[in-house]
Amino acid sequence: MRKDAERNRAAILAAAARLIAERGPDGFSMDDVATAAGVGKGTVFRRFGDRDGLVRAVVDETSRTWREQSRALLEADDVPADERVVTFVATLFDHVTASLPLVAAFERVSSRSIACDANAELTRQRLTTLIAQVRPGADAEFLAHALLAQLRADTLGHLVRECGLGVPRVRAGVISLARGVLAGDLEAAGRSATMPRL
Repeated sequence: MRKDAERNRAAILAAAARLIAERGPDGFSMDDVATAAGVGKGTVFRRFGDRDGLVRAVVDETSRTWREQSRALLEADDVPADERVVTFVATLFDHVTASLPLVAAFERVSSRSIACDANAELTRQRLTTLIAQVRPGADAEFLAHALLAQLRADTLGHLVRECGLGVPRVRAGVISLARGVLAGDLEAAGRSATMPRL
């Protein structure tokens, strides 16, 4: 019985991920997923509760590799911190753009999500820690928030699709922003910033 349940769960998650990729974040129903997975609709609801719960479960499954990569980066003391920040941002960009419709669906059901990661606080903390190692005097928390805002599906989708900039160009730009955060004098950003006189 347990093997059947595990098979059903895997089939449901795979079907949901495929439908979201093909139809976009709003183009599928629980009925569609059940049919594609070859299970009853009741099985899908019992397993995941509702559509939002299903999206969260798919994200948890598909983002596992990236979460492991980000943890490894945090612990890679043999790699300079600035390189780890850039790699963190670049791999997160690649992860988001590889599954953009899924990330968009997830952002709609979880306002506190970050780039396909349900544990938004952990993702932000990891990036904050890395930035603080490079820029101990800067407001690393603000800078982490600012970089992560560039990696949201709605932002990347707008730049790639609506503005027509293309994935390689946007990726290069996001990495350039990360390097600028690490190299620039941004002391005025964040807590101590004041409005200039007009």
